[in-house]
Amino acid sequence: MANKFGIPENELLKIRARDKRCVYCHKEMIYPFISDKQRDCATIEHLNFDGPFYWKEGLQIEDVVICCGSCNSSRGVKRLSDWFSTKYCIAKNINESTVADPVKEYLNRKKKS
Repeated sequence: MANKFGIPENELLKIRARDKRCVYCHKEMIYPFISDKQRDCATIEHLNFDGPFYWKEGLQIEDVVICCGSCNSSRGVKRLSDWFSTKYCIAKNINESTVADPVKEYLNRKKKS
């Protein structure tokens, strides 16, 4: 997986071990990235839509997950709460209750801050 965000390889391996399936739709993903199968490929996803986006800027492992290309593309730069109400998420039953634990933990941290 390309890592243009400066995430150290050992940290990226931890994230990949934790997020074996898309954290949103739970489909199995393809490693490494294959351009003609973009929708099914694993992509680095920033939970915080407004950054930081790079490790050297303070990006933390708990703010990064791995999701499929389809979910990453659909979300774009939307807040998670806004994205959950889109047609895409409704059709795929993606919401605060159905996402993987790292996303739930992120949402809980944001509610407390």
